Amino acid sequence: MLTVLPGTLEEGELARRIADSPASVIMKVGRNLPRIRRALAATGKLDRAVYVERGTMERTWSTPLADKDDDVAPYFSIVLVPGWEDRP
Repeated sequence: MLTVLPGTLEEGELARRIADSPASVIMKVGRNLPRIRRALAATGKLDRAVYVERGTMERTWSTPLADKDDDVAPYFSIVLVPGWEDRP
């Protein structure tokens, strides 16, 4: 199961929905990155989240979200939370 979520959700609701889904894609990151990071930390999924910037464009860039050292995110960025942790 994959859940696509807007980063604009209220932090508690975002955390609840992330916790309820084995895999998530969080869109509309931009200025919502600090809230997204806190929601992921609250659910214990921050360490497996991947930040992707300009994924289909020139100068695409990705990194584990936990390794991203700032909260700057352009409009065309997403956070992926893979759900394969429990799979063999």
